[in-house]
Amino acid sequence: MVVERIYDCALDPNLWHETVGLIAEFGQYSFGALGVFDLAGVRNELTFHVGVDEHVAHIYAEKYGAMNPHTVPLQLVPVGEVVTSTMLLDWQEFLESRFYKEFYKPLGFYESIGFNVLKTGKRMGTLAFTGDESRCPFSDSDFRLLSLLAPHVCRSVAISDALNLKAVHAETLEATLDVLTSGVYLTDREVRIVYMNRAAERQVKIGNALRIMNNRLSPIDRLAQPALAKAIAEATTDETEIPSGGITVALPGDDNTGLVATILPLNRGERRSLCGSFAATAAIFVQDPVVVPPLPGEAFAKLYGLTGSELRVLLAMAPGLSVKQAAEILGIGDTTAKTHLQNIYAKTGTSKQTELMHLFMSSAPPVDAPVTSALESKRAR
Repeated sequence: MVVERIYDCALDPNLWHETVGLIAEFGQYSFGALGVFDLAGVRNELTFHVGVDEHVAHIYAEKYGAMNPHTVPLQLVPVGEVVTSTMLLDWQEFLESRFYKEFYKPLGFYESIGFNVLKTGKRMGTLAFTGDESRCPFSDSDFRLLSLLAPHVCRSVAISDALNLKAVHAETLEATLDVLTSGVYLTDREVRIVYMNRAAERQVKIGNALRIMNNRLSPIDRLAQPALAKAIAEATTDETEIPSGGITVALPGDDNTGLVATILPLNRGERRSLCGSFAATAAIFVQDPVVVPPLPGEAFAKLYGLTGSELRVLLAMAPGLSVKQAAEILGIGDTTAKTHLQNIYAKTGTSKQTELMHLFMSSAPPVDAPVTSALESKRAR
């Protein structure tokens, strides 16, 4: 019955509230929740929970969600793998955290068990259950139960997510393109622009390498103009064989600046339907070569062997906070935060905060952020 209800949730996500309750009752857990978290916007997109009232859920969202020490370590766990709090966290550190003392403990919560149901570049979904101290540590039967249900839950969430993406295909694509730091220009068969993302609009507004003339891209460099037109024509001609990575064209600018354009056809194979909503036949990705190739936080942590707790401290400090301020936000002690920071220094080969942040920010995701772009910086100078 539980498995059948899990698959019913694929077509009607509102059934997750009752389904989470069934699993919690079957496993004798005091609390259960399935949530999808927007990592980019740092907010909950969707949450179904049992075991607490809406007032408690509101307090969590407003005050304690950002302190939850489980969130970052869970990003390092593969989808469907069942883990507990003690597997993710330093247990003594957790028991001394504000999150445990002010939120978990007063509710009678002690340890959690669960798994990721969805993980993309921007979103993470998790199903988790909590027991009180008398119910913990979790037993082999708990692992068996959730391990049996995990494939079904993950499959149901994936189906629901795919159906939702299909329903809002154009809106989702546009939102995705808008957060890229590379300029993206979609053109039709007549090489007219049918869509530009925000980064592209900024590149055109700055105008030191690209402009728009008669609704077509126009490089300011005289030699780059015919080169770009030829590349777009070749990319959109069925008979032309092009590299799998597209055709690359240099776009020199003034003041020793410049951009690099990569043209990719959208009217071939499976790409044919990708931009159908925009009637586009080619995508032109325009990148400032000064920008360092990006890595997401998860890859950065794996690259340098950071633990989940260490990554939490690093992410908290990334906006420019001191280690003391980061500790306050995360609800951990100053000494604990400083210990994690020293471990990060040792693993990354850095020795001070400015050096570490330069390394990390150079590996930031290729998404929009409220910072001045390299081209805008050059313009200002």
